[in-house]
Amino acid sequence: MGFIASLLIVYGVAGVALGGAVAVAIGLCLHHRRRSRVAAYARSPSASPAAMREGFALLRGEVAADDAAPDDAVIAVEIPYCGEASPGAALGPWQTRARAFSLRLASGAAVRVVPASGKLSLDTTFVPTSRGGMPVYVSEVRPGDAIYIAGAVRRELDPSAAGKGYRDAAQAWVLRAPAQGNLCVSSETVIAHHARRARFHRAWALALGGALAALHLVLFRPFHASVFGALGPAGDIGVGPAALALFLVGAAALAYRTLAEQTSPWTELRVERPRTA
Repeated sequence: MGFIASLLIVYGVAGVALGGAVAVAIGLCLHHRRRSRVAAYARSPSASPAAMREGFALLRGEVAADDAAPDDAVIAVEIPYCGEASPGAALGPWQTRARAFSLRLASGAAVRVVPASGKLSLDTTFVPTSRGGMPVYVSEVRPGDAIYIAGAVRRELDPSAAGKGYRDAAQAWVLRAPAQGNLCVSSETVIAHHARRARFHRAWALALGGALAALHLVLFRPFHASVFGALGPAGDIGVGPAALALFLVGAAALAYRTLAEQTSPWTELRVERPRTA
């Protein structure tokens, strides 16, 4: 086969395409790990309040109401649907109610959670029920629930506490939605799913990375040397190595995508969000 075709296979298919699959696996691993790794100061019962840091974090704690309605849900999401629920079913616009609450960490420290309109998502289990005779999916967070919640942690002025003067106003830890993204509430089951998905994509990143290294350091090593002038005029890789590379890359990419879809613990549903003015 020709030199140009060899270049396309070596640097296009076995380089860019396979390298892109490795990058995707690494990115998904990091994404799911970020969604499942609780901040150290939120895991340890003996953590000092001084250990808390500003920035994005996943926290785990018990919900406590900050107002006179201790039995009402602090977050409630309802999604109406028509007919049988099935993968790909079209759902109606969802309705969200949320109010500020406190999250009591394992150490006893409290973080005030302040949901913002349009910046909240529930990565939790939705239960089929009915409202006024209409079928809906419902997910609620109530005082006393143990939840995981991810967002931006920061120090803010606390109007409910007195400081030592206007130069030393009282401050409190507050959790809000990050500048880019939502305040995300998750259940323990969903966090476990994220941890398993992180391990799944990490294993595939290692496998695909190993295939990438084997192809370029073993099978295509003479071709790389010829391209860069170490072995005289550049030649081609031959039909056999080309066919082997195309088969390996195609099979690996197809297996990764197929297994990722088949083992996914989530079902994709189309949800129509209400338009904002």
